[in-house]
Amino acid sequence: MLSSHQTDNSLDKLISYCKATADQQRLQILRVLARESFGVLELCHILEVAQPALSHHLKVLHTAGLVETRRQGNSIYYRRSTVPTDHPMTDVRQGLLTTLDDLPLATDLKSRVAEIHANRHAQAREFFEKNSHRFQENQNLIAEYPNYASCIEELLNDTAISKDSLVVEIGPGESDLLIDLARRADAVIAIDSSQDMLGKAMAKAADKGVTNVSSELGQLNDFTGPADLIVANMVLHHIASPAMFFHDARERLVAEGYLLIADLCHHDQDWTRDACGDLWAGFDSDELDEWATLAGFTPGQGAYVGLKNGFQVQVKLFQTQPFPTSLTMEKSK
Repeated sequence: MLSSHQTDNSLDKLISYCKATADQQRLQILRVLARESFGVLELCHILEVAQPALSHHLKVLHTAGLVETRRQGNSIYYRRSTVPTDHPMTDVRQGLLTTLDDLPLATDLKSRVAEIHANRHAQAREFFEKNSHRFQENQNLIAEYPNYASCIEELLNDTAISKDSLVVEIGPGESDLLIDLARRADAVIAIDSSQDMLGKAMAKAADKGVTNVSSELGQLNDFTGPADLIVANMVLHHIASPAMFFHDARERLVAEGYLLIADLCHHDQDWTRDACGDLWAGFDSDELDEWATLAGFTPGQGAYVGLKNGFQVQVKLFQTQPFPTSLTMEKSK
């Protein structure tokens, strides 16, 4: 039985929650933040609302525990908060958010979200076009592939990937992973939105005598599939919408396919944005698992490697499961 103090505290939280969600604009914010993070200026553009008004709504939602913040460089990004299952507001909150997410995102909002994604992608592509000649050198300052290559090998050894599998690597760069994948499977496709970076990857493959790798210029959603394995090595923090990446990967994998992610854990070293064109300062493991589950994956094994420069690399393997019948991600393209 709850004490009178606990009852009053729960009642206060309920009142705060009800006040926070009893506003159309705040419900729109929660709808837009359903699967990913946005900065204040991005939300202003998506919702077509002035910054002072938006800041007020975000403060109300934050006070009610409905959104949380994370710093990315000089910007603050907002996302929906996660609530423990034993939280007194879990059932009430989940009921409202499930109902809210079942409503289709308005066409104009969906279009402006797509504009934000396009702007982020253009920013990343412009960086690689200007810095492809020194990108690998800068990338090695953060995480060199040999430091965590054995983790990738061990995880892939536990999969059903065979020689007749089709493997896709997104943004292969100049690491040896593409070569390792080509030794594991007879058909490997390298996909990159930067012609220069793709050229460097293919040149390295040719130099190593690898002949079973083909290339496609574009993004993951330009690939028709299906693949048995999709690999993203140090790529996700350059992706305009990491959450959507999981959804796109799920659609392009076979029924029992795999997605392997190797990326940075969340960090606060802002210099990576200028040196390596990073859009995101790494990710929490739970964050990746949540995106994967919502997109139709079962989180599998993972490994973590701490580096001397303060970064930590996480390598995680996900396997497809039947598409979820609810909580389906809105397509923004």
